[in-house]
Amino acid sequence: MVARADIGAGRATDPGPVSNRGPERGRGSTGNRCFDPECPSGLPHQGQGPPPGLAARAVASLVLAIVAPFSLALSAPFASFAMLLTFPYEGPSAAPWLAPLVFWSMPFIFGSISTALALAALRKWGTSFERSGLAIAALWISGVIFVLGLIFTLRFMYLMQLG
Repeated sequence: MVARADIGAGRATDPGPVSNRGPERGRGSTGNRCFDPECPSGLPHQGQGPPPGLAARAVASLVLAIVAPFSLALSAPFASFAMLLTFPYEGPSAAPWLAPLVFWSMPFIFGSISTALALAALRKWGTSFERSGLAIAALWISGVIFVLGLIFTLRFMYLMQLG
């Protein structure tokens, strides 16, 4: 038999049989891995909540998702001016896409940043942190605004083709 002098000092030289080690975390599926640069081992934070940056991302994504529809009021005068410049006196417009492009440019920027922040917050920690509902709400708001915007824009372009 071999005596182990290191065990009394708190260091075990032999980790034991493979069956006694327990499950190895962070290997196999990526569902339980931490992709935060502050945890280089790749293991999830043990006993801690999400990093404060994730909560800030979720709140920022919700704020931007709410601001996006209101930014239509800012871009509406510019879209009207673009429509006046491209609308001919008779016949269909040569550029029916320009006015909707100007009209939806600012909400698109706010909505895409909101979606990116919400997805980043959900991808880093999932739905297990307390602000995940805000990120999910931001995704829903952005999705509804996108669908409504697409419907109104296609209708507007169709009506410009008829004129």
